[in-house]
Amino acid sequence: MHCGAENGQGNMTIPNTSVTIEELLDRIPLAVQYVDEDGFLRYLNKAAAARPANVKREVGINIRNCHAKPESLEMIECIFEDFRQGRKEPHYYVSSAIRKTIMVPIFDAEGNFIGVLSCIHPLGLPEPDRTF
Repeated sequence: MHCGAENGQGNMTIPNTSVTIEELLDRIPLAVQYVDEDGFLRYLNKAAAARPANVKREVGINIRNCHAKPESLEMIECIFEDFRQGRKEPHYYVSSAIRKTIMVPIFDAEGNFIGVLSCIHPLGLPEPDRTF
């Protein structure tokens, strides 16, 4: 299934618009990032880039360098190994920094694990003014 068209600059656009997928993800007020199967950060939206961090967060860094606490690094390694073993369901966890993280495994067309899409949601965000 194809979700959009390339705009000639290597960016996918939303069908019938000039809005790119990257622009769409940048409008989400949650940190969204993609880490490849080897643990290297390959994408982060504006909210993820603006989040405070102990180390410089930029595309290309190894996320193992971002997890100072051994138990945090061990948890990340276990989650990645779980996905490498074929787990298709996301991992959900709440960190001590009062954030909820959802880690979704990404697989290619042949079923090979190729990375993790994560969304970091601060707990206690205000409820919307209304629901539909």
